[in-house]
Amino acid sequence: SKGGGSDALYNLLFLSSLISLMIGTVLGLAQSQIKRLLAYSTIAHLGFILLALSINTEEALDSFLFYIIQYTITNVNVFLIIIAFNYLLSSLVKNNLVIKDIKYISELINQYNKNPILSLSFIICLLSMAGIPPFIGFFAKLFVLFSSISVSQYFLVIIAIIVSVISTYYYLRIIKILYTEDNHISELV
Repeated sequence: SKGGGSDALYNLLFLSSLISLMIGTVLGLAQSQIKRLLAYSTIAHLGFILLALSINTEEALDSFLFYIIQYTITNVNVFLIIIAFNYLLSSLVKNNLVIKDIKYISELINQYNKNPILSLSFIICLLSMAGIPPFIGFFAKLFVLFSSISVSQYFLVIIAIIVSVISTYYYLRIIKILYTEDNHISELV
């Protein structure tokens, strides 16, 4: 049996998980700046991490570690890909390379046609972050949800699934921009 202080800690983690899932997802929906969107996405992913911590079982600890490892690898790849896009979209001005700093999602317009391998790598990472099967992010979310179900945390499982589906929208929005041709930009704004 857990002590009273221990119960309070797990309740705090549970509540923090719920708040992180909702805030990260809702605020991420309104973002047009890519780095801000990824920051809010991280807040939502932190909700899954806190959910695993709030359960306090060996299975939950395993899902916590798996989630952190896969999310770290995926997130580092996303930022490395954005840095690569920055260099690819840079320009030469008076023999000086001016490095582009991508701020808005719309700046990635039509990159799939211009840089298919880099765009495909970006798409794979985004689909993993969204939790789409068969990508590793799906299994990380699934393991956390199974851990939650094993201790009857059905309410938070339902919330986690709902916010995961909603957050898929902003990842798909980036993918749509990658495929959209330059002459269709007015449809996206």
